Amino acid sequence: MAATEELRALMGVARKNWKVFLSYKLWFISDILMGFFFAGNALLIGIGLTGKRYSESLAELTGYSDYLLFAVLGFMVLGFGLTFLSGFVWSVVDELYAGTLEYSFASPMRRITFFLGNVLVRLVLNGVFLLVYVPLFVVLFDLRIDAIPFLRGLAVLLLGTPGMIGLGLAAAGIVLYLRDPGPFVSILEMLVFALSGAMYPISILPRPLQVMAKVLPYAPTTEALREAVVHGISGAREEIAYLLLVSTAYTIFGYLVYKWSEKQARKVGLKSY
Repeated sequence: MAATEELRALMGVARKNWKVFLSYKLWFISDILMGFFFAGNALLIGIGLTGKRYSESLAELTGYSDYLLFAVLGFMVLGFGLTFLSGFVWSVVDELYAGTLEYSFASPMRRITFFLGNVLVRLVLNGVFLLVYVPLFVVLFDLRIDAIPFLRGLAVLLLGTPGMIGLGLAAAGIVLYLRDPGPFVSILEMLVFALSGAMYPISILPRPLQVMAKVLPYAPTTEALREAVVHGISGAREEIAYLLLVSTAYTIFGYLVYKWSEKQARKVGLKSY
């Protein structure tokens, strides 16, 4: 019975966000175009840096000679992860702006239901866009990826999801505590983009930045996904094992940070801006 009620609450929050999303039609257009802009930029960057579509140096570093395929797989992880990070944070901020956060938190639904309901529409749309992008990239950009390796990559992406949810929860909790999302969110999103390994292998970063990238859940997910696509699940055992460790750690970390932050925020009241 409790599970049914949580599911009903999840869908209620998701329906509210779907209506809000439809009221801003340019969001839908910009989301569709974003994938094409990213793939086009990746293709042009690869050609501009190496003078050709395929790079022997990239193949030596990563096992990928096609920079476009390398970047598209990285963008898939980055876009999926930022959905939780930005979605969780802005679900708190929007409620604070509207002055409804206290009412939402007073409802009997669990916090994770509230947060996942706020990003569910975006996750579904990301899945739909992915099903559209990949065939179009194959036609427009001659992207070469088989269905089975791609499905292996999606399975690895799911393994990294709990860690990315955990980091999103931690970030939402910090924003709830600080009550000033602007600088914090901007810095965190730039840091995630720079250290995700989406556009370049993290092995080219200075050693301290490599360590930071390995600590966050995005780069380990990206590396494990790329290894699984090229070498299969068995060939990516080490990367997947490390990903599971990081993902589990961030799941626990995110829960604890969020619970502490909300407890501290409640001492002064969950007031609107």
